Amino acid sequence: MIDVAVTGLVGAAAAAGAMALAQRRAKAAQLEAVRQRKALGLAAVEVEREAGLAGAEAQALARRRRLEATLSEREAALEAEGPRLEKAEAAVSAQIDGLAEREAAIDAGYDALRERRNTIRDTVRDARQADGRIVEVLEQAAGSTRQEVVETLREQLGSRAAVAAQKAARLLEERTEADRESIARRLMDNACQRYGSPQPANRLITNVLLPKSDKLKAALADDGYGVLKAITEVTEVSFEPQDGDKLHLRAPNPYQREVGRLAYERMVRAGMITEAVAKKAADKAAQDLEKTVRDAGKRAAKLLRIRSMHPEILHLVGKLMYRTSYTQNQWQHAIETAFLCSMMAENLGMNVEVARRSALIHDIGKVLWAETEAAGSHAVSGAKFATEHGEPPEIVHPVAAHHNDEPPSTALAHLVAAADALSGARPGARRETLESFSERVEALEAICQAFGEVQKAAIMSGGREVRIQVDPRAVDDLGAMELSEDLAARIEDELTYPGQIKITVMREIVSTAVARRGRGR
Repeated sequence: MIDVAVTGLVGAAAAAGAMALAQRRAKAAQLEAVRQRKALGLAAVEVEREAGLAGAEAQALARRRRLEATLSEREAALEAEGPRLEKAEAAVSAQIDGLAEREAAIDAGYDALRERRNTIRDTVRDARQADGRIVEVLEQAAGSTRQEVVETLREQLGSRAAVAAQKAARLLEERTEADRESIARRLMDNACQRYGSPQPANRLITNVLLPKSDKLKAALADDGYGVLKAITEVTEVSFEPQDGDKLHLRAPNPYQREVGRLAYERMVRAGMITEAVAKKAADKAAQDLEKTVRDAGKRAAKLLRIRSMHPEILHLVGKLMYRTSYTQNQWQHAIETAFLCSMMAENLGMNVEVARRSALIHDIGKVLWAETEAAGSHAVSGAKFATEHGEPPEIVHPVAAHHNDEPPSTALAHLVAAADALSGARPGARRETLESFSERVEALEAICQAFGEVQKAAIMSGGREVRIQVDPRAVDDLGAMELSEDLAARIEDELTYPGQIKITVMREIVSTAVARRGRGR
């Protein structure tokens, strides 16, 4: 058994050794195969390297040959350019020599000029010294210095120029004085002839009719027209019954009266005569009329092509629609004045838009007078309001000066005053009753007779001109001028009248003598 086991073990060991030997041999064969492949790769690389070196050497040789050829060509070109470069060098050398010669010539000329300048300077100095000696000799001979002679000549020439200027100014003044009346008349005539009223203004109404319905009449008359008192509380307009189914409207100003009229008519149209309806109608009438006057202001500005005017100024312009002066509607008067003023300004070469703007607002102070506690005349009040609402001085001054509340200091101020007078004085513009006209004439006569120097007073041209005759021995020329100014000032203070009144004071001495034959014999 032991032998069998040992034999088995030996056999197993032999088998294991044989297997290990086979594995070593296989591994050695693999290593040999790897060595052979590496040797073959190295040989191939060596072959490729040698082939690459041979190609690079060939390329380098070809490049060298090309470079040598190029170098040969360039050397040949340089040898060919040699003569030309030598010629160019010779030309440059010649130019340098020429420049040197020119520089030497310039230096010589400069030296000559310097010597000449010194000579001239010496000559000028000698001339000045000679001139000074001549002036000294002349001053000694004349007995006065040159400065004194110059001052004397300046004074003489100044005096002559002043005399000539005075003569020219006097001639210009005389010509202007002689022509200004005709020029002004022609200017105003042209404006009046060109102007045509663009649209009529509504006539203000002071009476309203009672409703036709007996029922409404009874409701209206109930409690002594108590319903109308509700309108009076809101609008300050009182209603006075008149004969012939009429009610007469009284109010602080025409604008309020128009509010009352509109409220009354709205209530009658509603067919309900109650205090609630009356108050509601009054409120609605005030709103409607406010819109109407604002639209009227805008319409006036659009008609005159006036831009960018403050809405509150246009509001006052619109309210002029409900004001009159001797029955002339003031809204229409403002537009008419603006057109007339712009036409005259155009003929004089002035700014037409500025003329229209100033003339349109010249009477807005009348609204301020009626509705506020404005101080001063309507011209001054309107000018102040315009200034506060952004109008420039060139627009405002004519407004303040159109009734001479401020002395007119610009041409436009005189044009606005003239246009205002033209609009109010044109035929048919204003009307007054015979009674008021007679009262005004009597008041004019009384004012004239109140001055002791007046001998006679004649009212002419429908009360627009007063001619005064005085004793020439008691009143001289200066006194006549002062009397006319005093009369004008008193008339302005005490009377109300449309347009203007011209006062003429006349003093005349009539001397008569008779020549008889033989008196001197």
